[in-house]
Amino acid sequence: MFNVAQLLQPVSAEQRCGEDLSFGPEVDAIARARIYDDPTLEQGEWETALKEADWPLVASRCADMIATRSKDLRLAVWLAEALAKTRGLRGLGDGYAVLAGLCELYWTDLYPLVDDGDYDQRIGNLFWLLARTPFLVQECAAAAPELADAEYCLASLIALERVVDTQLGADGPGFSAAREAVQSVVRALAPYGGSVMIAESAQATDGNVVMASAGGLHNRTQALQQLRLVADFFRRTEPHSPVAYLAERAANWGEMPLHVWLRAVIKDPAAIAGVEELLGASPATE
Repeated sequence: MFNVAQLLQPVSAEQRCGEDLSFGPEVDAIARARIYDDPTLEQGEWETALKEADWPLVASRCADMIATRSKDLRLAVWLAEALAKTRGLRGLGDGYAVLAGLCELYWTDLYPLVDDGDYDQRIGNLFWLLARTPFLVQECAAAAPELADAEYCLASLIALERVVDTQLGADGPGFSAAREAVQSVVRALAPYGGSVMIAESAQATDGNVVMASAGGLHNRTQALQQLRLVADFFRRTEPHSPVAYLAERAANWGEMPLHVWLRAVIKDPAAIAGVEELLGASPATE
């Protein structure tokens, strides 16, 4: 069982983040284990066996080194990739959780160290994983993911985004493409509460995951959830638009009894009484 908390324990009392292993042979060995040949490339007449990455080895060694040797952001993003390759969306979520914990608990001393206020290396490591996320999610989605795993992955990604935003502010890498990739899986799975297969022809060319759909909305809970997804979309893409506010407000109203809703939108007690009498709505007992 993968243990996120164990990887977030200090390496030692003397050196919480351990040592810098950036140029050590252990990191070089992991880098070699990640190398694989692209099966879609033309080999010509000298056809050879394709090299495959050893993802279980990458995951195991990265986790061990983070726990016992070095709190290193590059090892952490490699770990997240390897976990996605070996354990799907649940693994990718664990990878995000490790990254969020490292950035929150060890930001001052985390490797790579910050040189005179220059965070470029750390930003580059995070950007690399976020850019890879839509492709990793697409691979995971093809393996019939579970809703719980997709939701966990999304929650971990959002937690990472919040920590990075706290640490880097406007200088941090963009999360929108990665978040949308995971959200698209959650949206597709949420109405069904279980695993579904992805139609091979439904893979989007822009990196977003398109799931096979089995119909529209079936109950009010799903409808309210869709309103909140609409609000989230416009909040991210058009923050100046009133649509996000109105959709969120409509979703909140949808969960209110009529007498509560009337008091939320009408402030005149006499007017409320008149509307309640007209509609036959009984006021709540005080």
